[in-house]
Amino acid sequence: MSQAVMDSTRGTGFAGRARAARVGVGAAALAMAFVVYGAYGDSHASSSQKSAVPFLLVIVAVAATVVYGLLTPLALRSVAGQGPAGRRWAVGLSVASVLSLAIFWSGLPLILGGASALVGYEGRSGSQDSRAFGVAWWLGLAAAALEVIVTVVGNLAH
Repeated sequence: MSQAVMDSTRGTGFAGRARAARVGVGAAALAMAFVVYGAYGDSHASSSQKSAVPFLLVIVAVAATVVYGLLTPLALRSVAGQGPAGRRWAVGLSVASVLSLAIFWSGLPLILGGASALVGYEGRSGSQDSRAFGVAWWLGLAAAALEVIVTVVGNLAH
């Protein structure tokens, strides 16, 4: 019985917000680390690139707060409701994470990719029969991994 109660409340209320907050703090910290590494780890970085780091760190903090404080809990609530809105959230977050690769230096692929992966994981583990959740999980992880790879390779190539 307790397992049934826990499964029915998965992703809702405080549990969903707490899970989103934990993932959000990790994604934000990693995104901030890669913003700093992207600028200061490049031996040929211009002074304007280095002077933009504080601004980018604020952008990462604000984006993580909005994504994990507002959007991801809404998406997790929709996924827990097992309606079509959960699939739309999963697809929307995964598309946003892939599109944000165009500005990989901003840290947004890690923020949005983590949210997409979390929503996809929750949808898959909630035994919902939809490929959208699997795609969201994979695309979110891929976007986050690609940001890491592009930043590291870009700095090592110089």
